[in-house]
Amino acid sequence: MHDRDIDLLEQILDLIAAIKRRTIGLDRGQFEIDRDETDLVAFRLAHIGEASHKLSVELQERHPDIDWRSIYGMRNVIAHDYGAILPRLLWKVVTTDLDILQSACRQEFDRLTS
Repeated sequence: MHDRDIDLLEQILDLIAAIKRRTIGLDRGQFEIDRDETDLVAFRLAHIGEASHKLSVELQERHPDIDWRSIYGMRNVIAHDYGAILPRLLWKVVTTDLDILQSACRQEFDRLTS
């Protein structure tokens, strides 16, 4: 599990960094009307959801402040009911939720690799 968690954490951190790189400098209005950006963010959030679902239970339990079920739930909505995704919801995730997840994942990555 240890090596698998490291690989998954690295993947999540890379995806978060990629989302932030693409959305830096955008405001909510610009983001919401740019279908390419919303599609790209949704795609990457789906992958984050999939990877986070595969993290060990022990790792997830060390971070009860992270709503792991909702992260995977968003992945399911993106994968199975893409039309239900609202750009403003994606923007909220990008501007508020990703920082919390990134911090927890960075902490775990550093802990497991040191």
